[in-house]
Amino acid sequence: MKVLSLFIKREKGGKVEKIKAGHLKEGYGLVGDVNGGRACKELSIASHRIRKYLDEENIKGICGHRFYENITIEGLKVAKLKIGDRITIGNTIIEITSIGKGCFPECKLLISGKICPLSKEVLFAKVIRGGVIRVGDRVKLVNAPDYGVGSGG
Repeated sequence: MKVLSLFIKREKGGKVEKIKAGHLKEGYGLVGDVNGGRACKELSIASHRIRKYLDEENIKGICGHRFYENITIEGLKVAKLKIGDRITIGNTIIEITSIGKGCFPECKLLISGKICPLSKEVLFAKVIRGGVIRVGDRVKLVNAPDYGVGSGG
């Protein structure tokens, strides 16, 4: 697995920017991101598959157009992950705190009875060990809390 892209939104209502590198900070998330410091949702993560789906399909829901992840990971299999799993990105360590994004009651997808892919395909995480991450960095799943066992990659 590897980091395919990184995104940041510096202010509420601002534009989402694609960046080549970013700094992860413990207890905050991606430094400079408007959503940083959100307790258990310091970072948002999506697989390349779901990002491609959101970009290519004309999703009619609210989040399909407004959601952005901080980190897009190529080869990420969200269904194989659980809350508490830890992931290394370069020299950083993050811990999964939530899987799936909740829907807004006024969302057209929810009202129509359709399942939003974000409800199961997005991860939120907190930063355990900070540092700089870059597009192209290797990503590995580690068994928490034993950092000696790695898989994936």
